[in-house]
Amino acid sequence: MGERTEKRRCDGVASLQDENRDLNEIDMNKSLRIVLTSVGATVACAYILGAIVFLPDHKQEQVCQKFDITIADSSRHQFVSSEDMRKRMRAAGVFPENKPFDEIRTQAVEDVAINTEVVSSAECYKTSGGVVSLRVIQREPCLRVMGSGNYYVDTDREIMQASYKTACRVPVVTGHVTEEMAKSELFDFVEWLSDNDFWNAQIEQINVLHNHEVELIPRVGGHVILIGRLENYEQKLDKLRVFYDEGLSKMGWLPYKEVDLRFSGQVVCR
Repeated sequence: MGERTEKRRCDGVASLQDENRDLNEIDMNKSLRIVLTSVGATVACAYILGAIVFLPDHKQEQVCQKFDITIADSSRHQFVSSEDMRKRMRAAGVFPENKPFDEIRTQAVEDVAINTEVVSSAECYKTSGGVVSLRVIQREPCLRVMGSGNYYVDTDREIMQASYKTACRVPVVTGHVTEEMAKSELFDFVEWLSDNDFWNAQIEQINVLHNHEVELIPRVGGHVILIGRLENYEQKLDKLRVFYDEGLSKMGWLPYKEVDLRFSGQVVCR
């Protein structure tokens, strides 16, 4: 009996010791997980902080390797060239090549381009690969005044000084021309001519007389066309077209030096 009691006492002590060992192992595992989690979090924070501080910001540090300029309508007009634009950008201190992207102000580049008299619009933007692009559209001339002045009138009815570099194939107006007349009734007449294939090809020069009447110099024939004031010119030139088709095709050009359309319903030849 005494031996059995002593044995139960020993078994109880051993069981208690086992439980204590299990609890100690659990506490150690929890502590280890806490330590490992803390270390992992510390390492992650250190990595993120290092990336922010030490890794380069490629966008900010990217440098402009090339300044690409496109004159969109250079096949029609050559009032300004890409080299002209480069010189203007350098003079204004906004030339972008070899500058960091974050120091380049595309709006400043556009402003310099647009302030060029012969430029209608400009767009500047940054592209991948370190390229800054500038696209320029020139003003579109409608007619040219020579004699009393030397300038173009563009499609917005604005005066545009004639460039010494190039000449445009537009109707030439000579004689007693004011800027107001060039931007109003002459502009309307030239627009009408440009929409009429026959007369656009036929009329080479428009001359304004001292009394503001107009005479036309055609490309074919040695005559001058007196049209008078720029009123009802559609009807006047329609009559002349009929005369060309039915009259001159039979008689030829040689007898006439002047064709007068100033009188209603008549074509008077001299």
